[in-house]
Amino acid sequence: MVQTLFRVLGIFLVCFTIGFNSGFAASLKPDTTSGVQLHGTVESDYGPVNNARVRIRGSKDFSLSDSQGRYVLKPSHRESSLIITAGKEDWFNNGYRFPVANELEPIKLYPVPREDNPNYRFISPQQCAQCHNTLARYWDQSKMAHTTSNPKVVQMYNGSSMLGVTANPGFQLDKPAEVGKCAVCHAPSAAVSTWASKDLNEILRTRQTEWDGVSCEYCHKIDKVIRDDSSPSRMKPLLRRSRPRQGNSILVFGPYDDVVNQFMAASYAPVQSESVFCATCHGHFETTADRKPWDHTKVYTDAQWQGFDLKGNTDLPIQTTYQEWRLWQNGLAKDSGDRSKSCQSCHMSWRKDMLPYDEYVVDGRARSMAGVKRDPSTITPHLFEGSTETQLKTALSVDIKAETKDKVLSVQVHVTNIGAGHWVPTGETMRSIMLVVKATDSKGGTLQMIDGPKLPDWTGKGPVDKGNYNGLPGTVFARVLRDAKNNLNVPFWKAVAVDSDTRIPPKSTVTEVFHFALQDPKDEPSVEAHLIYRPTFKAWALAKGWPDRDIEMTSASW
Repeated sequence: MVQTLFRVLGIFLVCFTIGFNSGFAASLKPDTTSGVQLHGTVESDYGPVNNARVRIRGSKDFSLSDSQGRYVLKPSHRESSLIITAGKEDWFNNGYRFPVANELEPIKLYPVPREDNPNYRFISPQQCAQCHNTLARYWDQSKMAHTTSNPKVVQMYNGSSMLGVTANPGFQLDKPAEVGKCAVCHAPSAAVSTWASKDLNEILRTRQTEWDGVSCEYCHKIDKVIRDDSSPSRMKPLLRRSRPRQGNSILVFGPYDDVVNQFMAASYAPVQSESVFCATCHGHFETTADRKPWDHTKVYTDAQWQGFDLKGNTDLPIQTTYQEWRLWQNGLAKDSGDRSKSCQSCHMSWRKDMLPYDEYVVDGRARSMAGVKRDPSTITPHLFEGSTETQLKTALSVDIKAETKDKVLSVQVHVTNIGAGHWVPTGETMRSIMLVVKATDSKGGTLQMIDGPKLPDWTGKGPVDKGNYNGLPGTVFARVLRDAKNNLNVPFWKAVAVDSDTRIPPKSTVTEVFHFALQDPKDEPSVEAHLIYRPTFKAWALAKGWPDRDIEMTSASW
């Protein structure tokens, strides 16, 4: 008899323990029989299920069921026992073990209940770590795990410094009667719960599961993302939170259609592997104070404005990371290799220093009971790498071309976004990248620039060795917000306009031209160009006491 792994009775789950252990897993043997095909059907209480993804569990290859629920599998190996699984969006994964045969009994799928319980209490990541220990450790090392307790977030919210004294900027200093919408992304488990406060300080006083980061279960309760203009990102995750009446199975949505075991009631959710999944937080839009219009055409092209999903002149794009990626993707040729790149493929990918790569998503005893060996390319380590040195040093390139004529050294510096699928820098508007150019004569003396861009005063006044670059040859790449008094680099809640946006789109090149005076036309001068990432405006970092340090992304010389 076929052993069904679980069923759904109404909206409740009944899970059967069928003894997943090392003896249950099939041993692989070379297939000496050519042309073996496995035929079967996927069914439900409502009839055949079409477009279900059917595979031998753990295999990269799968078959789609047709309108009659029929499928054909072509296994690459002969096994003494097969575990055949089926999964489809909005349905629970299911499957069974069955000896190799040319005819298979039907796999029955059950729909996921559409109800969502806003009073649900999320489980702790510590519980997830009991089985997914390696993935949980990756997550815990990431900023994603500490989005609520992040000192910068708390201090920007309260208007305090590292020492706990008042220090601008601060949301509650300027808007003491408001709690804001910070919790939507920085404490999402609380933000989506009807019982929880939306005030970050009050959330921090609740139990840790509700506030310490974007948790495992929060993300894996999301099965769709929709447009919602009431959200800061104008995108909203749709969650399904429920528990079974019987048993201890956890309802989860994920990128696998073959997770079938007695511990997790899993459903295949393709959105978990799509960039739009990240859009719910990696975007931020505000409306200008008193809905006062500003002229966006001085900063953005019509195509860029439309790509941000904006129409009127009262919208302010604060963060547009997802929209920047989508603009890039929409402009690619159909046969471009970059069309397959998602946020996850860059920010949840393996690094060479992580070798040997994992072949399981569970560890320890759970692996022997329900582990599935997978190709590492199908596993995403949950590091969520953002503006780390590793990512920064592969994002941009810089190239110098120069020539001398009479007593003038003419320099062209080309900066290209070679590695990022969004504009650089992206995310928070406090981030900037400085291009610092220096020309010297053959004796090492600094040449005077006679024409070309200079770095603005907000890059720091004072000694260069202290990270101050005001007035030096170069430029800055940043989105700069302006308030009603024409102050620059203001927090989003004070902004009335985007003053400038000089960030670099994917695969785009920015060229800056400089001219330097030569004392001796026969001299052989040198030129250096450095790209320096600054995580926070210098004035803010000094006021807050943040120990931020500049990171040199790359450099070039001529």
